[in-house]
Amino acid sequence: MGSAVAADLSRSNRLSEIGIGDVDYARAKRVVAEIPQARAFKIDVSRKDELSSLLKKYDAVVNATWYEYNLQVMEACFEAKCDYNDLGGLYYMTRRQLRLKEEARKAGVTAIVGGGESPGVTNVLASLAANQFFKVDRVKILVGAREQRNSSWNGRSRTQGAELRKGQGRVYFPFSVSTVIDEYSKDPIEYLEGRLVRVPPLSGNEVVNFPRPVGKNNCHYCLHSEVATLPQTIQRGVRYVEFKLGVSEEMYTTLKPLIDLGLTSESETIRVDGSSISPKQFLVNFFNSKSRNQAEPSRAVAIRVRVLGAIGRKENSGLTYDLVCGPSRSYGIKNATALMTGVAGSIFGQLLASGRTRGPGVLAPEEAVDPKEFIHELDNRKIASLNLRKSSA
Repeated sequence: MGSAVAADLSRSNRLSEIGIGDVDYARAKRVVAEIPQARAFKIDVSRKDELSSLLKKYDAVVNATWYEYNLQVMEACFEAKCDYNDLGGLYYMTRRQLRLKEEARKAGVTAIVGGGESPGVTNVLASLAANQFFKVDRVKILVGAREQRNSSWNGRSRTQGAELRKGQGRVYFPFSVSTVIDEYSKDPIEYLEGRLVRVPPLSGNEVVNFPRPVGKNNCHYCLHSEVATLPQTIQRGVRYVEFKLGVSEEMYTTLKPLIDLGLTSESETIRVDGSSISPKQFLVNFFNSKSRNQAEPSRAVAIRVRVLGAIGRKENSGLTYDLVCGPSRSYGIKNATALMTGVAGSIFGQLLASGRTRGPGVLAPEEAVDPKEFIHELDNRKIASLNLRKSSA
């Protein structure tokens, strides 16, 4: 996803310099090789002082590291007086980051938490729809995807995914294995009847027919950051904010038994050849070891955001946004999840760098930007289609 961020940044004529940092310097240099105005750095984000010193040279940072590092990178930005955006904090990290609003204000820094595809684009679409309502009752966000293996081209950009053969099929991890496991195995938090409720992982099954080419997905409750901010930012009496993620049958039948057995746990350790590791660490390393050096499948992604409530005096009104993104030959990226996340992250970053966001402070995506301006920027990239439907509840 960091490569996708860099690919979009490279298309801007408003940036004087782009810095690409990675703990793997060779990987950073490979990305920079295709971007004339970019410089590569070897950086370990866990070394906050070194990171802060580097970031003082820049106006804004897009943090595409694992979400576990969000706080460290954000705090380094406070010290460097550098604006900040990340790609999501899987609810709990986002909540921790939101507690640092006063520190951000004192530093004069605007920090956007969750400025990617989901969270990010999802939040902006929810806000855009909700702004048309006098009263909001329900916000439902559904995200689905579809892999296709008969693509006739190979993308230039590689995602940090893994693939596991399972019988005659394959289980494909479209991004960090660790994050995918967390999304599906940690108890989701949903906003139901005006309060935050913990529900079982992979519960709430709902069959959703997304626009082509994504089509039918089985969507389940999933731990995500949208629920951490939208109940407060939308207001208007909202009583439900739900997030569901499409889960392929292969992924479901692979992970569900492992979750039920406790093999995604981080709270306990097991001894392996004299070393102590958590069951989750074992699973992550196992799945990563199965990553195959072959062309990744093409992946299309769909977002559906539905808002129900009252528009003017008309009760039981509904607005639904459907966004669909596929692989892009122009960007050289086959994985639309990585493409949409990276492009959105770049847009949020560029809005920060050009001073076109609210702030300072720690802000949700829907608070930080003008939703119409953001969608205009996204539309200019011509990587996705967006449709609005009006309906009754």
